[in-house]
Amino acid sequence: MRLKKVLGTSLVLLHLLLVAAFIWAGLPARVPGKLGKALRTYNNLSGSFRDYTYFAPAVGDGYKAAFILEDEHGQAQVIDFLSANKEVDFRYQCLITVGMQHEELRDVFAQSWAALLLGSHPEARKVTVMAKRNHLPTMSQYRQGQRPTWVTVYAGEFVRREDERNKTVEPSASTPPGLP
Repeated sequence: MRLKKVLGTSLVLLHLLLVAAFIWAGLPARVPGKLGKALRTYNNLSGSFRDYTYFAPAVGDGYKAAFILEDEHGQAQVIDFLSANKEVDFRYQCLITVGMQHEELRDVFAQSWAALLLGSHPEARKVTVMAKRNHLPTMSQYRQGQRPTWVTVYAGEFVRREDERNKTVEPSASTPPGLP
């Protein structure tokens, strides 16, 4: 029993040391050969290549998105990616964060979301995609009076396309579970 505890504790410590080396020293990229390949594989399998910005002092900003559908009469409806399942909500939030975190990806994700919503709401003629980032100040800025603020990072309108025969062309998109 004692051997199992020692072995288990040793493996946990080895894992933590490797993760620390991956994050702060860029270890897998610097090691050549089979050992480097093994370290890169472990890095990918352990998930330690992910963004660790939830640790202080640089807590990552949060993102949220809203979608406004308008029909041909100008009636607007706000759509949120929400689900009764917390895990599905978490996945939606992860998609929104990934899509809006990098400026070069924002338009691509917004177009995809607009196509999804226009495809699942045939009555809609226009979708406005808005995304905001919750900018968190550093602790020193917070002590000086600065508070978290929501900043608009993306706003785009997408209109349903019409073909030359004036027929509506439906975007090809499927509705994920939990969307209306």
